[in-house]
Parts: sequence; C-alpha cells; structure tokens
Amino acid sequence: MFRRATLTALAIATVAVFVAGGTARASAQVIQDRFHGPFAEAGWEASTPTSITDAAILASQEQDGTTHLSVFDLHTTYLDSDGNVTGSLDVRGELNAGASFMLDKINLSTASASGTVPVTRCTFDADGNPTGCTTDTMDVSATWTGEGQMTQGSQYEDHFVQPDGFTFIDRQSGNFRMASAAATIGGQTFDASELQFADLGVSNQLTLTICPHGC
Repeated sequence: MFRRATLTALAIATVAVFVAGGTARASAQVIQDRFHGPFAEAGWEASTPTSITDAAILASQEQDGTTHLSVFDLHTTYLDSDGNVTGSLDVRGELNAGASFMLDKINLSTASASGTVPVTRCTFDADGNPTGCTTDTMDVSATWTGEGQMTQGSQYEDHFVQPDGFTFIDRQSGNFRMASAAATIGGQTFDASELQFADLGVSNQLTLTICPHGC
C-alpha cells in the first residue's frame, strides 16, 4: 500500500543524507521505528493554466492516543503562458500531537483529520535551484470515505541501497480499505476529481534501517 511505500522512500532519503554528510563509523547501527494504530492517507494533483500542484497528507494515531498530521508532499510548479517552468514552491511539515483524527476502526467506513501544522516553505527558481526557505503554519483538514471491500493481510519488503550498503526492512500487517478523499490544505481545496490515491486502515508496522558501517 502507498503508506508503506511513502515511508520507505522518506526513510531511505533520510539515511542517504546522513551517510553522505556524516563521518563513517566503525560499528554497525540499526534504526528501528514501530507504529501500531489507525491511519488515513491521500494524495491529489490539481492544475491550472499557470500551475501544477501535487499534495499528500497522512493522519495517524499511536497506541497511547497521540495523533499526527503530516503534509509530506505539497509541491507547486509555476508555468508561464507557454507552459515553461518559472519556479516552484515546496511545503512540508508535521503536527506531532494535537491533531484531531477520527476513524471508524471496525468497518473503515469514514475518517476525518484536521489541525494547524507547522511547515517549512522552500522556493526554487526555474532551474530547480533553492532561493530560500521560511517557516509558517498551515490549516489542514481532510475527510475519507471507505470504498470497496476491507482487506486483511501482511506485507514484507526490503531494500538494499548501494553504494553505501545499508538495508531498509519494512513489515506490516492489519486491516486496510481503499477510499475517496477530499481536503483543504492551506486554503486550497482538493476534491475527488483530483484524487491520485487514498486509503485508510489499522496497521501494525515495523521498519528497520541497518547500516553496517554506521548511519
């Protein structure tokens, strides 16, 4: 499912930065992350004659009741009248604790999430070069409606990343259901006609990043 793929990509990117920017260590290192609880996620793509915006959010709740709301992909590419790229804006952030998140854990029929998320906004020129970053907050709200049958199962995936040679392992089991979703992110509305993916569920997930030479 997409949530697993998304977290896998983010974890690999994060470790890749650590390996590239850090000093090699003599001993192996293992980074472990566990999640058990309900989640809902969705992604959209909206376009106008002068822009293309990709947006994705993830809401989740830990076993202790702590809620999270993440804007992990809000990227707008700006275009001129000929369709040429003139620049872009990337916004990312997460509200750790304090988000409102409700999900029907029995039937996975509905879910909703909202919160004011602290974010970082970074701008880029037409060639993709960064031109500056600022911090801000963004109001985010979303609703999900389950579609199709609820599925139950488990999945396992691993990635061996060269040339630094670390391994990323992801194990997940639980109940899942595809969904339709709509959201308002920073005042911009995304509806079902712009939806790229959406699902919700109750998941038990373990991820391991193993670095033989240190992360």
